[in-house]
Amino acid sequence: MTQPPKMAPQLAFLGMGALGKPISKNLVLNGKLEKSLILWNRTSSRAYEHSTQIGNSVVAETIKDAISMSDIVWSCLADQDAVLETFELILKEDIKGKLFVECSTFTAEATNDLARKVIDSGGEFVAMPVFGEPGMANRAMLTCIPAGAAESVQKVVPYIVGVIGRSIVDLSGQSPGSASHAKIVGTVMVVQMIESISEAHVLAEKSGLPAESLHKVINSVFGGPFSLYSNRMMSGSYFREPVIAIGTARTAVEHVTKLTQQSSTELGAFKVASMHMEMVEKYAGAKGDIAGIYGAVRMESGLKFEN
Repeated sequence: MTQPPKMAPQLAFLGMGALGKPISKNLVLNGKLEKSLILWNRTSSRAYEHSTQIGNSVVAETIKDAISMSDIVWSCLADQDAVLETFELILKEDIKGKLFVECSTFTAEATNDLARKVIDSGGEFVAMPVFGEPGMANRAMLTCIPAGAAESVQKVVPYIVGVIGRSIVDLSGQSPGSASHAKIVGTVMVVQMIESISEAHVLAEKSGLPAESLHKVINSVFGGPFSLYSNRMMSGSYFREPVIAIGTARTAVEHVTKLTQQSSTELGAFKVASMHMEMVEKYAGAKGDIAGIYGAVRMESGLKFEN
């Protein structure tokens, strides 16, 4: 007997922040969606503006509307508090048979606890934090780390490579918290990368090596995000416009610090970078950016924060 064709799933996306906007844009542009993407944001005007820009999307005024109309619900929210507050509303609704794909950065313990609540309510849950700053998200160059029940992850995989990202670290069958754990440990390398590029650029300037020469070395030897952050430092964009707000970055650092305390681990280089991030927040306030670590290193070496 011929099986009836499966109905295309209805997708929704919650959160129109620095990563949520480009991820949802690429779901529309690259995801071959048969149904308009449903958008929701606490400030609905941001969702309406974004919908106008990307097309093939509609705005839900309430969480209830977004959830009730959707089969797969993506979310990428500012921080752990925002995630838990949003899901407190979601869990008041009937979520039986619905799949939730959570891309925010928060602790493994909180991730697993939230996953249990969703599953106990009849839903499915995949944690999928991402690596990559908003510019990379805009170009669909994210690295995505999905974890959860294998059958749930497989429903998400078609929307990753070539749609919102360039690669996948597949943790199918592992607890959702394992993805959050990997993201937090990976944050150590990201922060120390920015610290090392900052120190190299300051040393180059102080010792007379042209910044362009160092940038060529970085491009040739490391490339990728190393080149991206080196360019941001050279161009001065690190102090003009926040791409990854220093407040958001420091929240991620707090997750790392908590993990080091729980595991009795000492991270000397990371502590230095964390100290420089504190300097950035003190100097620039809410307008500070994680790449402002470069400005902090400059100040320690007798230079102005701005290059």
